[in-house]
Amino acid sequence: MAHETGYLADPRMLTREERSLVEWLLEHGDQGAMEFFPQLALAQVVAHCRCGCASIDFAIDGQRPKKFAMRVLSDYQWRDEQGRLFGAMVFEQDDLLAGLDLWSIDGAGIPSTLPAPALLLPYGAPFLCERQTRVLPE
Repeated sequence: MAHETGYLADPRMLTREERSLVEWLLEHGDQGAMEFFPQLALAQVVAHCRCGCASIDFAIDGQRPKKFAMRVLSDYQWRDEQGRLFGAMVFEQDDLLAGLDLWSIDGAGIPSTLPAPALLLPYGAPFLCERQTRVLPE
């Protein structure tokens, strides 16, 4: 199912789980991702995806991006218990921390819950087998 934005009538604060995941993604993101870390304290959730995934869009101190162009700050993947492959990324637009996007990489499910950071691997990193949820230490 395609992403379809549903704006919230009343913006809300991020849940503890959402904040933790975004913090982790910024800490483990691309060069420059940590520049957006201070904005997280000012972030509110203003939209979610209507497809059923756990994707959310942010306003920073009440400001939303004016341009659609985005830059990915951190891009990871994980497998759930059923072996379905999902992606998680944090992105910015107009120099504002703009959202957390979760999607199905293999089309086998909808990421309706947030992944634990311990399950995340950099996007494109190999798994040892299709059902593995993490790469085993060497």
